[in-house]
Amino acid sequence: MLRAIIFDMDGVIIDSEPIHYSANKRIFEELGIPINKSLYSNYIGVSNQEMWQDLKNEYDLQQSVEELLEKQNLENLQLLRECAKEPIEGVIELFKTLKENNYKIALASSSPMRLIKEVLCMFDIEKYFEVVVSSEYVARGKPKPDIFIYTAGLLKVKPGECVVIEDSKNGVKAAKAAGMKCIGFKNPNSLNQDLSKADLVVENMKEITLELIEKLEKVEA
Repeated sequence: MLRAIIFDMDGVIIDSEPIHYSANKRIFEELGIPINKSLYSNYIGVSNQEMWQDLKNEYDLQQSVEELLEKQNLENLQLLRECAKEPIEGVIELFKTLKENNYKIALASSSPMRLIKEVLCMFDIEKYFEVVVSSEYVARGKPKPDIFIYTAGLLKVKPGECVVIEDSKNGVKAAKAAGMKCIGFKNPNSLNQDLSKADLVVENMKEITLELIEKLEKVEA
């Protein structure tokens, strides 16, 4: 029986991928890193720590990963405060429905906790979550399953009792590797992610109903 719903944040709760792209594009240009959307899409859902370690190695960047992360966090915070006005349509109603029906709700994001807290505060949604987890808390980020397995442990549920809602290929891979059901959310701003490994794909949060979740219980892992 499915008992817990785990939400990704970027691209699922908040349409922030364009914000992150703009912030990263500024930094990439400053560092002389060539950027195109096809290459960048590979990093969607991956932890910032891993992205910068990869880029540092590839482009022999002189800054430490910590310095690059701090620069990125400041850019993202500034743009979030300027541009993020409302959550993804339908997601607040989904939180309320799940809570009223006694599902455990968690957030598991590749973003750093300072950005997660900013979003939770901005939209006043922390009250819906029993558990909030950043990839900073685990050894390996998505597409490895660590963050989802860790979140299930905090919720005191088995991985097979969880549904993950994700908008990225890396997030879907992580959810399935954790032994969880996964709903892919096709966000047009997430750069045409391959969600084919998800158990089902929706184009609107309003499509995620209690009936849909109950149907997932009958889908073989």
